[in-house]
Amino acid sequence: MDIWEANSMATAFTPHPCSRPGLTRCEGVDCGDNSKHERYHGICDKDGCDFNSFRMGEQKFFGVGNSYRVDSSKPVTVVTQFITADGTGTGDLVEIKRFYVQDGEVIPNSEASILGRTAGDSVTDDLCEAQKNKFGDLNDFKAKGGLKAM
Repeated sequence: MDIWEANSMATAFTPHPCSRPGLTRCEGVDCGDNSKHERYHGICDKDGCDFNSFRMGEQKFFGVGNSYRVDSSKPVTVVTQFITADGTGTGDLVEIKRFYVQDGEVIPNSEASILGRTAGDSVTDDLCEAQKNKFGDLNDFKAKGGLKAM
């Protein structure tokens, strides 16, 4: 799970499910070696299902200066929530939500507007399916178990 991939102009969070539970040391094909053209043969989804506001259609959400909804030149608190189907800490993961707090204001994550009006602002299996279809990507995320496998 890449919980915070960021610089001053972009931010993303990306779940990468694996077909084997827990921590695993891979060897050979299980590692999904790119140079050997085994990327999608490994046990983990290397692409993941990222939520990057810019890529999802909101170019003015995160960046330097007050023209952005979240100004990366100022302190910000990033909150990530893991939502399960039954609301417990051991249930199946069904959603990953993100919001920001800056200057005392809670700022919800941007919408994935590039995927349509109902795509949402969080990572779900449905958002990942729509994203993979939109960009023509192989859905290794789903093949490796999606959010439930996280």
